[in-house]
Amino acid sequence: MIPPGLGIGPGADVTAFNPLFITSEYNEEAMNLIFEQLLWVNRFHQVDWSRSIASAVTTTDGKVYHIKLRHWLWSDGVPVTAADVVYTFKLIRDYGTNYAGYGAGGIPMLVAGMVADDPTDVTVTLKNPVNANWFILNGLAQLIPLPQHVWGHDTDDEIWQGQSSPAFFAVTDGPVLLRKLTVGVDAEFVPNPLYGGAKMHFDRLIMKFENSEGQELQAVQSHDLDMSNIPFDLYDKAVTLPGNYVATLAPTYSWHELVPNMGNKATGFFADVRVRDAMADAINQSQMINLAMHGHGVATHEPVPPVPATFLSPEAKAGDYPTGYDPQKAKTLLAQAGFVPGPDGILEKNGQKFSFILEIPAGQATRIEMAEVMQQDFAAIGIQMTVRQVEFNQMLTQMVNEPQAWQAILIAEDMAAYPSGEELFKTGGYLNNNGYSSPVMDKLITQSTDEPGLDGLYAYENFAAAQQPVIFLPNEQYSILVRKGLHGVGDFINPLGVWAPEKLYCTAP
Repeated sequence: MIPPGLGIGPGADVTAFNPLFITSEYNEEAMNLIFEQLLWVNRFHQVDWSRSIASAVTTTDGKVYHIKLRHWLWSDGVPVTAADVVYTFKLIRDYGTNYAGYGAGGIPMLVAGMVADDPTDVTVTLKNPVNANWFILNGLAQLIPLPQHVWGHDTDDEIWQGQSSPAFFAVTDGPVLLRKLTVGVDAEFVPNPLYGGAKMHFDRLIMKFENSEGQELQAVQSHDLDMSNIPFDLYDKAVTLPGNYVATLAPTYSWHELVPNMGNKATGFFADVRVRDAMADAINQSQMINLAMHGHGVATHEPVPPVPATFLSPEAKAGDYPTGYDPQKAKTLLAQAGFVPGPDGILEKNGQKFSFILEIPAGQATRIEMAEVMQQDFAAIGIQMTVRQVEFNQMLTQMVNEPQAWQAILIAEDMAAYPSGEELFKTGGYLNNNGYSSPVMDKLITQSTDEPGLDGLYAYENFAAAQQPVIFLPNEQYSILVRKGLHGVGDFINPLGVWAPEKLYCTAP
């Protein structure tokens, strides 16, 4: 049965479709519908060659990589070629730090040269040998081919300006084509008739932008949407709605984090690792999962998400973490760091109270409840935390550009397929916004990306678990309210953030 259209509630507006500039998961989901991946990485962190434009990537020395492309077409019938892959890299290099993924996987600074040997072969030469698994999954996977025969007529500024214009994306190569974007309302897609992969089981897909998750649920109930995320605070109500069912997904490859600002003069105490470890030991992650995530979450203590266990160190697999819920240990660490209770019970050191403001995205019920759990847990050991709700984009602007304007932030962090930390925790890393710096961490991250095998990654993650450069918090496990008769939802949404729309199909409800 082929339905006339499928409606999906993505959770927020989609504002950009260019893979070079997207910074939100909603934009990424939409972009991945219209552009096919050079390397399509599955939930087990393996390249799915049946879904990838590349048919093979080979290297003998970790320095020179050969990419072989299979036959693939742009939506105007022009073949996707090696020149399109090289063109993507050229744009990344041109945009520099304006490229959203700058620095991840060594792109672009690690690359000494990239050439199209012929229409189906690309050779990438690096400045030095590196861990091939890391570079393939995190570096080469960024090179989503872009249509040079179309975009090559535009300047870099025109490409930047066109990132939210459907007309600009008239030629793409993904499973669906972008037909229309109505800002604040919806984005409309139709199947790409020249798509080289599996065919779609619908003739239209709509991403509707509701004002709240509660409105999304109402839209599913009224059949205006076919599926939508279930906000945790409405889970009990959602599971009882007639004519629908609940699909609980595998955890995304991410975690929540309390980001302590070590660069703010008012919160310099965060620079002491004993303080950060104490904060991690004070937080009851099990309670947070039960209260804020309705039991659907995974405790996280380090920068490698626990599901799947592909890249967990032996210590992590055994549950042997340096931090965990232990309020008495937290108190001991804080005493060792020089904090003593003041007259009001709040800890003090050299006349300064252990008091800070945590900013959270406004209106997000799950994060409000997470903050409330932490507020109570911290108060129990003498830490005063005030919660302030801030508009999400304002919070991001502060985090990146205004180091003295914030003290701590609650946010989520998505990981690439290979969970190295060069962007996050290396000194000067592109996403290292809280002033964390450690020569040992820098060395271990370099080993994890440069040396073959997993020993370097294991050493990095174990050290980060002890350092808590951010306070690692649970990763939620999303549930989806689905209209009866719609199937394949579990396979449609990849934990790494890539959708597989061909997996959706309908039967009579």
